Amino acid sequence: MTHVIDSISLILITISFIILIRERKKITEMDGLLFGSLLILLLAYFALLFFYIEEFEDILGALIPVLFAFVFYSIIQKQNAAKIEQNEERLRLAIDATRAGLWDLNFATGRLIISDAWFDIIGYHPSELRPLNQAKWKKLVHPEDYAAAHPLFVQHLKGLNELHEATLRIQHKNGNWLWFQSRGKVIAQDQSNRAVRMTGTLIDLSKQKELEISLKNQLAENQKLFDENVTQTTQLADNEEKYRVLYESSLDAIILIKDRCYAACNPKSYEMFQCEPGYLIGRSPDKFSPEFQPDGQRSKDKSDVIFEKVYKGEPQIFEWVHQRPNGELFDVSVRLNLVELDNEQYIQTVLHDITEKKKVASELENYRENLEILVEQRTAELTQAMNDLQNTQAQLIQSEKMASLGILTAGVAHEINNPLNFIMGGYRGLEIYLNNTELHTDPDLKKLMGSIKIGADRAIKIVKGLNQFSRSKESFDEKCDLHAILENSLTLLTNELKDRVEIERNFNEQPLIILGNIGNLHQVFINIIHNASDAIADTGKIILNTRQEADQVIIECIDNGDGVSEEDLPQLTVPFFTTKEQGKGTGLGLSISYGFIQKHNGTLAFESKLHEGTKVTITLPYPSK
Repeated sequence: MTHVIDSISLILITISFIILIRERKKITEMDGLLFGSLLILLLAYFALLFFYIEEFEDILGALIPVLFAFVFYSIIQKQNAAKIEQNEERLRLAIDATRAGLWDLNFATGRLIISDAWFDIIGYHPSELRPLNQAKWKKLVHPEDYAAAHPLFVQHLKGLNELHEATLRIQHKNGNWLWFQSRGKVIAQDQSNRAVRMTGTLIDLSKQKELEISLKNQLAENQKLFDENVTQTTQLADNEEKYRVLYESSLDAIILIKDRCYAACNPKSYEMFQCEPGYLIGRSPDKFSPEFQPDGQRSKDKSDVIFEKVYKGEPQIFEWVHQRPNGELFDVSVRLNLVELDNEQYIQTVLHDITEKKKVASELENYRENLEILVEQRTAELTQAMNDLQNTQAQLIQSEKMASLGILTAGVAHEINNPLNFIMGGYRGLEIYLNNTELHTDPDLKKLMGSIKIGADRAIKIVKGLNQFSRSKESFDEKCDLHAILENSLTLLTNELKDRVEIERNFNEQPLIILGNIGNLHQVFINIIHNASDAIADTGKIILNTRQEADQVIIECIDNGDGVSEEDLPQLTVPFFTTKEQGKGTGLGLSISYGFIQKHNGTLAFESKLHEGTKVTITLPYPSK
């Protein structure tokens, strides 16, 4: 039995020795002598087990567990002390980081103890204010905040609030007010439940309050700016409406000229020129003038001189003779002034019809010149009769000219079709004749016949395209074959496209026929294909796609030209906006096209990348069968 106990003791001594060696650093930190003593005792006890000295063996066996218990208790205490010290350091760092002070209020003594960090925040040395009491505290706190916080403090003491919270302004030593958030709680009470001790924190909120005040001021300023903007916007809208009414209801023609061509006109302009809307746009004023003005100068040369002066910043006021599409002349007084719109220069033009005034002036001048011969009444009557006869004759000649011009305009298509019919009739007769002879196999003759057929077909297509393009019908109930309209548009643009632009057609297998305005759709497709052609510098390709999707038809025009920047895309349908170089575009083509598409209840969309090309997509409603 003794041997078993000794074996167990030997195992325990070995385990104790291993633990002692592993924990040597911690034991050495507490007491190096203790570590050495334990080591010696263990070795001695180990040796006594082999020499069988029972008296010393029993003493050491009882002493060693006590020493080990003391050592491990000391280790645990040291670890707890280290943790407490670490937590205190963390608390100190947290308080420093949050700019806060800890306070402790003893109700028995009336003393208020606050940590040193708080005194640093308000600019005092602790010795300047300690000992703190209620009187000193009340003097530091802003009167308004003290009055608001004190009732809350009393309520907490009565147990009505679990936690006392208040926002206070405390005066810095330099006189400034700092914002603090005070939080506290009663931690000790007497037997009557009266507060004995209360602790809490004072957290510096000055920077947050400054930001809050700054934010409120900024919000107030933003609201003020917003209100001013609303007022200005309302005024601007009122002014725009007034200017629009003045512009549209003016008794004078108001015209904007860009690059020496009419760019925009008010309704009075078309009434004065007695022409269709859009007839004036994109053409220079001398195109609506006789070749010579009354002073003998050429209209073109005189207008160039006037434009040069205006572009130098010199407003011009003068009289001018214009010519209506029917050839009728009328007199106007002109006022030109250089203006800037959307960072582009325009010439503001105001035309006032003075035809009647000039006529009266002319009559008065005639009367004045005839005063000397009024004595000879007969002569004056004969002269007047002769003048009347001459005027009547001139009017008849002019009327005859205008009637002839109208007949010529109306019969141009018919007169062109007649020789085309003769040509096609002769071609078919000659073809039938040759097919019955041996000459029908002659390659040269076949080539010649083919050339005649191609030329005649092209002339027929051009006449058809002109007829369609010049339609002036205002309704939107015509059956419009989109493929035919696209082909007509390409025919009219042949000279611009040939030998330079390849046209790829990807048309829907079935004809796409919608209800709309044929003339308007011609203008839309010609504008879009023309723009695509202009975007191609040298040679390139235009792809025309059509398809039906449910109750809509899609028409796409894709080119590989210069493209449009992302910033300019939203502006493409804005009147007078153009990406073309000066003198090449008025900026109204896409704007007008967009209006026509809207009248057809459709949409117009653009996709483009600079130097890669542009895709224009037109969506139109497709009538259900």
